[in-house]
Amino acid sequence: SVLAQQIFDPNFALFEPCAADKQTYQPNKASGVNDDHLAYFKFIGRIIGKAVYDGRLLDAYFNRAFYKQILGRTVD
Repeated sequence: SVLAQQIFDPNFALFEPCAADKQTYQPNKASGVNDDHLAYFKFIGRIIGKAVYDGRLLDAYFNRAFYKQILGRTVD
């Protein structure tokens, strides 16, 4: 759970909260300020996948467009 909290830390600029809700996140457009941001996103994907596989809940949600993109559906 400590790692999950750090994933959404605004100092890393990987995710930003959506305007409507402080627990719903979307990828940060400015994540490129960190040179290793793609490696971090890959690592985060593995951590989230492991949490889903183990039936663990995170203290955050993603916006609907991000879920659609993960599932390979069109985002409109």
